[in-house]
Amino acid sequence: MEPAPELISFLEKVLDLAWGARPDIEGHLDAWARHEGILFIGPDPEEWIEGIDQFSAAVKIQLPEQSELGGLTYETDRAIGWKEGSVGWVAWRGRIGVRDSELPEARMTAIVHEDGPYWKVVHFHFSYTKSNLESLGSELTTSVDDLLLAVASEAPPPSGMSGDGSVTIMFTDLEESTALMEELGEARWLELLAWHDGIVTRQVATFGGTVVKGQGDGFMIAFPAAGAAAACAIAIQRAISAGWSGVHISMRIGLHAGNATAEGGDFFGRTVVVAARIAGAADGGQILVSKVVQDELAGAFTLGSARPLTLKGLSESIEAFPVIWT
Repeated sequence: MEPAPELISFLEKVLDLAWGARPDIEGHLDAWARHEGILFIGPDPEEWIEGIDQFSAAVKIQLPEQSELGGLTYETDRAIGWKEGSVGWVAWRGRIGVRDSELPEARMTAIVHEDGPYWKVVHFHFSYTKSNLESLGSELTTSVDDLLLAVASEAPPPSGMSGDGSVTIMFTDLEESTALMEELGEARWLELLAWHDGIVTRQVATFGGTVVKGQGDGFMIAFPAAGAAAACAIAIQRAISAGWSGVHISMRIGLHAGNATAEGGDFFGRTVVVAARIAGAADGGQILVSKVVQDELAGAFTLGSARPLTLKGLSESIEAFPVIWT
């Protein structure tokens, strides 16, 4: 897609042929594609004109009527044109004079296509502006700067984060994956990973989570609620435990919840570190959750006895609970 200043000149030529004391009817019609699909939308409610036959009839009647008014004049305030391949589009806004008065700010957009060496109009929309207060009885935010500021200040929370800013982080990891890769060979290992990845991503989508990133044979996943995260973890373990092509697969999963820093689609901070360490401490086939997650689950899932963990990089030990999923 590239700028096309020649389309601005083309649009102004179309206006010159149509307006003025002596409009060039045939010249104006020649600027339009000879196709039943062309469309002209004018400022009058009745001006929805489809097809070259209807449009030609309208031009032959309207342009002489305009000339009887002394013709129309225009002054361009802003115009832009773009094209891609054989299609282009141009937009114009400015002031239109008729007799001794000036119409409200006018706007036009045209879609054009190349027909041999020439551009031809296939769609044209012409309107006069009217304030939202006049049209709707209420003001709306219209300034571009104000719109951008409003969007920036009211941006939705990152995907996977709840409305209060908390998030449940899940880490998954295949147990003894290096040995398994050596045993299977590269080709079969890649097939197994594709199977594994499909299971995880499908279940995450089902339970409303977001895959933050893949990490070789594991994933970092975010959920807005601990219950959805636990249910997803169980579904993943059940699917993985069935094995792949007769090969037994064992996965570790860890969950922790809390506040986290979100940036560029990723999450950072202590919550993430604790979730990763809990996953690393889990046994194969196990889902371990932190005390925070246990509290949020509020008895909705069957959990085993607390297991004290001393996690690398963290000064205090924590309690983790296995989710009973078999």
